[in-house]
Amino acid sequence: MPSSEAKPGYKPSQEAVGILCERLQRMGVSMSEPAARSLLESVLAVEGPRLDALTRGTLQASLDAIRNAAEAALIALTGVPSGPPHRNYELSFPPTGESVAISVEDRDVPSPHQMASRKEDRPEQEEDENEPRPVFRRRRGR
Repeated sequence: MPSSEAKPGYKPSQEAVGILCERLQRMGVSMSEPAARSLLESVLAVEGPRLDALTRGTLQASLDAIRNAAEAALIALTGVPSGPPHRNYELSFPPTGESVAISVEDRDVPSPHQMASRKEDRPEQEEDENEPRPVFRRRRGR
């Protein structure tokens, strides 16, 4: 369980302390400014690291977007990439040796004409046509 001790980096502003005291006063709870400050420091000590991590993730995504835009601009201006793509992660699967174009050409995919002739060769299944279909009804009054 996280400690309720306040970290030195997380201090509530005077405005936040005032808002907390005002809202508690509206609810009929009286709290002094030092007690309100202590309560906010405890909350910030618990929530601060989570908010820091969220902020760092957002900033990292922004930096990655800026890096990608700069790389695309460099390629557009010079026509030559600056080097191999930079990865800050490992692939979860090894890259294949063959290109996608080769693997698609090697597959045996039937043409639309062959697919149509296969449908004609199958006998009609009359049992399915006579079988009742499910009916879904909505509740009234919505």
